[in-house]
Amino acid sequence: MNSKIKSLFLITLIIPNLVFGIDFSAMTLNVDNLFDTYDDKNKDDKAYLPIELKQTETHINSCKRIPVQSWKYECLFLDWDEETKNKKLKNIVTEIISYDNSGPDILALQEIENEVILGELFKLLEPFGYADSILIEGKDYRGIDTALISKFKINDSRLHYIKFTGEFEGKDTRPILETTLDINGKTLKVYNLHFPSGFHDVSMRIDSLNTLNRLLESHDYPSIALGDFNVNSKEDNRLNIYQSQNNWIVAHLVGCNDCKGSYYYDYGKSWDFLDTIFLSKSRGISFIPESINVLRTDTNSYSNNGKPKNFNPSKGNGVSDHLPMVAKFKLNN
Repeated sequence: MNSKIKSLFLITLIIPNLVFGIDFSAMTLNVDNLFDTYDDKNKDDKAYLPIELKQTETHINSCKRIPVQSWKYECLFLDWDEETKNKKLKNIVTEIISYDNSGPDILALQEIENEVILGELFKLLEPFGYADSILIEGKDYRGIDTALISKFKINDSRLHYIKFTGEFEGKDTRPILETTLDINGKTLKVYNLHFPSGFHDVSMRIDSLNTLNRLLESHDYPSIALGDFNVNSKEDNRLNIYQSQNNWIVAHLVGCNDCKGSYYYDYGKSWDFLDTIFLSKSRGISFIPESINVLRTDTNSYSNNGKPKNFNPSKGNGVSDHLPMVAKFKLNN
């Protein structure tokens, strides 16, 4: 190839990015209690241990104090051994790579116990182009953290603790994981979050959103925020939580027209967008609206009703009680 032809070839590769911007994809997935098989003394992981470690009087008495019957049963009788853990890991990977055949460019995960189990998951995903990962230990009493796996280089990561107001001032919860990515020379801020569940007062989720907004207002970079917001349809309809976001565009409000939600409440018989993706307004980044979707596969959902298929340890099937939200973006040059 002579020098002129080579130069023209390089130009054809470069110009599209300069003119049209950079496309990339992201997924948020609450994996629902992805634990290793070891007893971490600093975490409440007693339900997720091999059965042989659950025979002591101390363990049994501790489990018996759990008020929720299903949780008590797991604590006493779930055999979370290497085989069971590996089946769950395999199902998670199958779900992730089903998206675009090799998974999203950015993968935000919630309910990951620690760096050990994240490392095992990353090793399984590495052949599909993933290059970097991050988990920073938070203060959640159960030891479930947020983590990010990326096909782009991670330049920086940090945790931001949420400041609650009123009667909940000083209460601990899962922090927001901020990650700075290098996307073909452009800086992107990614906020991975897991806000307080519906067991807690809605004011705690509003305080969490206020913390997120303060983080966005502290800089001018294009940003996405994704994760388990834990905002159910009842409180969203009452308070317009998603629609009232002034700094963000909310994925399922501009796309996902045929989506029911990412989570199904059996008790209330309702679908909810607990999991979604936010995009910063007026910062040179945009959704590709037709790409926004809740990902359903044979692995993660039931074919007759679309409900999430939670992981069944005895059968080895299913993934999580949450479905992943996916979207594609265009980042301007």
